[in-house]
Amino acid sequence: MGYLSLIFLSPLFVFFPPYFSAAASPKPHTLLLPFHKDKATHLLVTQIHGRTPLIPVSYVVDLKTEFLWVNCETNYTSSTSYLPKCGSPQCAAAKTNYCFSCPHPYVRPFCHNNTCGLLYENPVTHQSTIGEVSQDVLAIWSTDGSTPGPLVKIPNFLFTCSPWLLIEKGLPKGVQGVLGLAQAPIAIQNQLPSLSGLKIKPAFAFCIPSDNSNGPIFFGYGPYNFLPGIDASQMLKYTPLIISAYREYYIQVKSIKINQKLVPVNTSLLTLSSSATGGTTFSTTDPYIILEGSLFKAITSFFAKQLSAIPTVEPVAPFGLCYESKRFQPTRLGPGVPSIDLELQGHGVVWSIFGANSLVEAKPGVLCLAFVNGKSLYRAAITIGTYQLQDVLLQIDLARSRLGFTGPLIGVRTNCGNFNFTTSGVSTTMLLSFLACVAVILFWCLFCMTMSESFCGAAQQNALLEAIWLHGKWEAA
Repeated sequence: MGYLSLIFLSPLFVFFPPYFSAAASPKPHTLLLPFHKDKATHLLVTQIHGRTPLIPVSYVVDLKTEFLWVNCETNYTSSTSYLPKCGSPQCAAAKTNYCFSCPHPYVRPFCHNNTCGLLYENPVTHQSTIGEVSQDVLAIWSTDGSTPGPLVKIPNFLFTCSPWLLIEKGLPKGVQGVLGLAQAPIAIQNQLPSLSGLKIKPAFAFCIPSDNSNGPIFFGYGPYNFLPGIDASQMLKYTPLIISAYREYYIQVKSIKINQKLVPVNTSLLTLSSSATGGTTFSTTDPYIILEGSLFKAITSFFAKQLSAIPTVEPVAPFGLCYESKRFQPTRLGPGVPSIDLELQGHGVVWSIFGANSLVEAKPGVLCLAFVNGKSLYRAAITIGTYQLQDVLLQIDLARSRLGFTGPLIGVRTNCGNFNFTTSGVSTTMLLSFLACVAVILFWCLFCMTMSESFCGAAQQNALLEAIWLHGKWEAA
């Protein structure tokens, strides 16, 4: 019976490496990042593990930034960090011909001669600089679409190093960079299919909670499951995806209706022009819909006309149309007001904005139409902000050049905060491997009970434990 002590001495009982095994099967088709909305800035913030050894680093999520950039000037330490040289395959992949020549004799800690660079900016302050293209390890959670699985190591991930100055203003406390999701060569969604060793498709989806819960960013196709067992990927409606000259995501709005009545607008503004003006885009750094000046006037006045029996109150900046909240009856989809319908390209494809996403509490007792007058300051005629995206799953499907969106998830009794981020840290494949090791130990014990001590002495026990320990130290794909 002494040999049964092998089971309790096995390190598998006390150590489960949180990495995906290259030998494990089946491999995940989807990766996952949690994010939350920063209370002070309303920006979306995610944590990504990276470097060697792995540490979590916080980033702002931005649909308009073209790649991941991070502060390398302070506290960047990694044994796997590498700076590609000018003319290297990595620089070619990043589509840059810029070659650094650092000032002499002073050389900045993040500046090295003969390295390639990319131009980028802080999406809040719009301060810009050229940073060095760099390469290191990234690690992202796998998922079966319902819960997080083990981390998947992504070797040789390309990003850009930033000076500390670019994170000094505008970004939430503790954030070290920006996770760019625009359609660019080294954006994360375009690197994952080739670097992860997994069957990840060039598509991503995200769902912004309306409360302080964490929301998910999925890389790859669904399922996208939310409690209590609702697969939002089955609710997606699709419209063609347009990529602008600035690598931003646009859709074609054909017309706008309020209360099922056509709003008279200059329809030429609804189409993205050859000079990349007009059209409808999305923003994860702007909290509310921003409308070109004439569209703002047309939509707000038409909305007010549909509610002519309800008196308005003094507008609360930055909004232009406000009411007393007590004037509206609550519904499952928010305050009971007429829906605002964006009729999109595609047969019968309509994006309906109901009260939960159209009216916002600007101050206690006052609800305002959550649309902002952008005048002529923005390239896009319509920029859909994070408030209008709350509790709506949005999928950017680059493989099929389409944008998918759901109706408000609160209409089917769930929401974006209902993804189950809880995990025991043990995936199905890890558990199966663990059970296989236990079976080997039990077989060894039973075998030893019938054999002499020379077969099953301390040396043999130690050799078995060492073999099991090495098996447990999985490496990522």
